[in-house]
Amino acid sequence: MAYAAELAARAEPGSPVPVFDVLLLGLGPETHVASIFPDSPASVATEPVAAVRDCPKPPPTRVTLTPPTLRSARQVWVVVAGEEKAEAVATALRPGADPVKWPAAGAVGREATLWLVDRAAASRLHTSQAGVR
Repeated sequence: MAYAAELAARAEPGSPVPVFDVLLLGLGPETHVASIFPDSPASVATEPVAAVRDCPKPPPTRVTLTPPTLRSARQVWVVVAGEEKAEAVATALRPGADPVKWPAAGAVGREATLWLVDRAAASRLHTSQAGVR
């Protein structure tokens, strides 16, 4: 895949992807991040990028960074707004959430993971899940 080759060309020797300082992600209402949807082949892919076909949202065909690539970033920031995403936020941040079933649960940086969530999107969080301000 051409995208994987582009990433590898910018990576350190022996690494399939460059070191990303920050990956900025949004969150879908079913907890998808990047184009990794719940229970999709991309949610268990091990290569750096994956083709995603038959997406439940347009466009139906996409390319995405895979979970190992997301987790290789120094920091992952997830930005979420709106009450319609509140259940997805609470689900993804639930301790032990399965990242195959709830992909945002696996969007974790090597050094830091930051969720930037407005009050509406944070409305279903329990105090044990996050330090909400």
